[in-house]
Amino acid sequence: MIVLRVFEYGFLHAMASRDDPYTLRFPEAAVIYFNRKNDILKEKPLHISFGSQGSFDYQVKNFVYLKHTVKELEQMGMSILIPFQALRLRRLLERQYPSPTAKRPANASPAFSSEEFSRLQDEIRHDIIESIDNNFRAGNLTEDDAGQLLDLTSLLYEHIQNHFYDKQEGDVIDLKPFFPGTIELPNDKYRLQIAELKEEISKYADENSRFADEIIRYAAENAKVADENAQLKARIAELESKQNAH
Repeated sequence: MIVLRVFEYGFLHAMASRDDPYTLRFPEAAVIYFNRKNDILKEKPLHISFGSQGSFDYQVKNFVYLKHTVKELEQMGMSILIPFQALRLRRLLERQYPSPTAKRPANASPAFSSEEFSRLQDEIRHDIIESIDNNFRAGNLTEDDAGQLLDLTSLLYEHIQNHFYDKQEGDVIDLKPFFPGTIELPNDKYRLQIAELKEEISKYADENSRFADEIIRYAAENAKVADENAQLKARIAELESKQNAH
């Protein structure tokens, strides 16, 4: 139910960004697919009923990433996703080493030579790196962004290539799936550590605030007790004075 989640994200965004208490402006949302399944529709509707006020079809666009070239992605302002062009390499490998149980379409492209495969691999890598460099020079990416995108490109290539294991000639080469945490940028662990430190600092700040409140309360109680002691001493002195007078 990804479309339902997108609607929820849109609602939360509209609530957080509204400039009119009686108006909600939903963002133009889209779901990005990194595979190339042919059964993905251009849009996915969510039917919303307002009872007697009528109903509305909330449409969420579907964006199939690998159907678009690097140039098209740049024109759409999606240069941050350029490293995922490396997934084209996975499709090349799947085409080169198809599963023996898979049905090959009649119009499927034939396998290619190792030289052609190497050329296509270099072409993909060149497209990605050139795009990152061009966007950095154009000011669309910061130096840190560009560095992380290059790191991500290398990690994606490494994952795809390392998880194809060679067997005997003629056997299938399998690709292991992505799992959460499979691709981790060098900066990711530092960001996590920073987030943990910030959380710890916040916890200590809350404790310090609580201790400060307690100190203030104790100080007020001490001042009250000191005032009562002073009053008692004054009363004792008064009684002693009267006693001495008699």
